[in-house]
Amino acid sequence: MKSILHIDCSPRAESHSRQLSSAIVEKLLEVAPCVTICRRDLGAAPLPHATPGYATTLSTAATLAAPLKGSLDLSETLIREVEAADAIVIGTPMHNLTVPSVLKAWIDQILRAGRTFKSTPNGKVGKLDDRPVFIGIASGGVFTGDRANQPDFLTPYLAAVLGSIGLKTLQFLPVQATAFLEGDTATAARAKALVAIDLTVMGRVPCPATVEGE
Repeated sequence: MKSILHIDCSPRAESHSRQLSSAIVEKLLEVAPCVTICRRDLGAAPLPHATPGYATTLSTAATLAAPLKGSLDLSETLIREVEAADAIVIGTPMHNLTVPSVLKAWIDQILRAGRTFKSTPNGKVGKLDDRPVFIGIASGGVFTGDRANQPDFLTPYLAAVLGSIGLKTLQFLPVQATAFLEGDTATAARAKALVAIDLTVMGRVPCPATVEGE
């Protein structure tokens, strides 16, 4: 493994999801310390929602074949970040039972017909090579297990949309009931989530990590 794309989505600088995603990256660095980390902080620097030019370009096969000038530039940058990464780490809160709007804006830019997926009679077929995606989720309530008290539209949605472009090796690592976690209990909850990480796909390369991007 040579590179990690690290994405955060929380608007809070010290959020549970940020701390969890950082801990996931640190865990990956234990087995692949030489990687380059590309940072995309959607919480601190939100992406714009679909512009008129981008929406128009995607509206028909004809305009997609001859896109408006500059309309696909951001999309192409974000897709290339995904393509360059050997692994992706996403830290996200659960907002109103699903993904926050900043993550949805990112998804809307990387799901692009003809570029990251093709449409077939049986549905979308991904055009990107699969790679591990580790998704750290912070939820104020409980959405899995016997104590679940709210629906979960986040994990099935991400599995569906990322799978549609070819990213199928997903691991969801939740820290739940964050509204009631503080100090040592929060640290213990993150440690428990990290135990579930499957590192069998990670290589070991002894060299220092570097950071680039935002």
